[in-house]
Amino acid sequence: MDQIINNSEAFILFRNILEYTTERKKRSSVSSLDEPDVVYDKDEKSFRDSKSNLEGTSESVKSTNLITWEDVDISDHPKEWPTLLKIYVTTCVCLLTIATYMGASIITSGLDEIKNDMHVGHVTAMLGLSLFIVGYSVGPMFFAPLTEIPQVGRQKVYLITLVIYICLQIPTALCSGIGALLPLRFLAGFFGSPALAAGGATITDMWDSKYAQYFVTSWSLCAFSGPALGPLFGAIMVVAKSWRWQFWFLMMLSAAVFILFFVFVPETSASNILYRKTKRLRKTTNNSLLQTPEELQYSQLKITKLLTEIFLRPIILSIREPIVLSLNLYLGLVYSLMYLWFEAFPIVYLELYHFTLIENGLTYLGILIGTLLPTPFYFYYLHKVLIPKLTNNSGRIVPEEVLRVSFPAAFFFPVCLFWFGWTAQRSINYFSSLVSTLLYAAGSFLIFQTCYQYLASSYPNYIASVYAGNNLCRSLMAASFPLFARAMFKNTGPSYAPVGWGCTILGIITCIMFPIPFFLYTNGLKLRTRSNYATH
Repeated sequence: MDQIINNSEAFILFRNILEYTTERKKRSSVSSLDEPDVVYDKDEKSFRDSKSNLEGTSESVKSTNLITWEDVDISDHPKEWPTLLKIYVTTCVCLLTIATYMGASIITSGLDEIKNDMHVGHVTAMLGLSLFIVGYSVGPMFFAPLTEIPQVGRQKVYLITLVIYICLQIPTALCSGIGALLPLRFLAGFFGSPALAAGGATITDMWDSKYAQYFVTSWSLCAFSGPALGPLFGAIMVVAKSWRWQFWFLMMLSAAVFILFFVFVPETSASNILYRKTKRLRKTTNNSLLQTPEELQYSQLKITKLLTEIFLRPIILSIREPIVLSLNLYLGLVYSLMYLWFEAFPIVYLELYHFTLIENGLTYLGILIGTLLPTPFYFYYLHKVLIPKLTNNSGRIVPEEVLRVSFPAAFFFPVCLFWFGWTAQRSINYFSSLVSTLLYAAGSFLIFQTCYQYLASSYPNYIASVYAGNNLCRSLMAASFPLFARAMFKNTGPSYAPVGWGCTILGIITCIMFPIPFFLYTNGLKLRTRSNYATH
């Protein structure tokens, strides 16, 4: 990134956001509540005069009832915001993503206490993790299209669902039976999913394509970081208090993120900002026919077509398209293995190496470190290869080109599984098995980045449906893996290597799916040519 933020710039950012928020509240007391947010630019002496802009606009729209950004003040467009404000909003989205994903895995450190307090078995207690994952696999099917509606936008969805997510932690922390805990966990995952559903879209709302790749990648890092941090903070809460404090901690963390969003983060959806501007214009010009292109598009969209696009198209693409189906299964396996560690790590480090609960939580940081390792190399690839090609070819590249980055990463999965399974022995230092998980995380991060880029390049007109189907498939797979993992390890592993044969079984499965990136690289063009949905 071109700018380096120092302490003085951070102070200026905070001051500008505070002044912007104060001015917005002042203006809301004397003007319409539907007036859009005006972003304060620290290089200007004052806020832009919205009234004068509207007066000039009213003349330009006399001949048409369609309002576009050419008719209003372009400085209110999120892509025109000050760089520091964009960075701040991006940071808030990343924090929300971490808080949500931590909510999934944080329960794993308190499973033993939950089993004892609620008198249930291990698989039943593990449903607290699985149902949370199911919740945030279903949630984006509803919330992602909702945030695209001009009348709704992204901020309302973030704030309303985050309030519900925070409130759900209270009964979860107080419940005394598994019958109450499990549905609460599903609802928490469902209402925590907007960070997954709209996080990437929020970032691309603000950043030009030249920089969006970097910040979306950084946001993806946070999606990997949350599950890795959850067991550590959960262990700290369990040791200090009890398993119930895991959810009190989630409530406080999410409440802090809510304050950042409510006070300082403006709406980022350009269509929503333009809609509110147009709504105000209707009042000032007494022209009720004024509307935005997006508003017109949604008004003409039949509810049956909308429901088809939301629910049926992701499933249709996942079944009929070989590219989508193969990558859904491949990414589903990669994603599921990450949640498999929540069963493998306690068996290895708590039972075999006799780590404490907090020390076991620290072992998950290897996943976090592993995702950070390839990031500089991936940024270099973006800077030197991908972005220049996109720039020189009007935003288009041969989709299969991005898959080359995944080739070395594809080798990591079977190797790391065999490595972890057979070096997790009391006679071998625990550091060896930790290194294998680090390399697994590095490979999975690269696989996700390249495969998602490949899907976006192959299905540019149906990217939302493709991503929704992929998220649903891989999340449902990930939800099921922890339920059978412990039984698989316990029933197959010898006493000296308790996860050896279990990891071998998974390693063989990854070997079978290993050729998928290579197959798509050589045959992707043929598959896309035969498709009615993919770009040719």
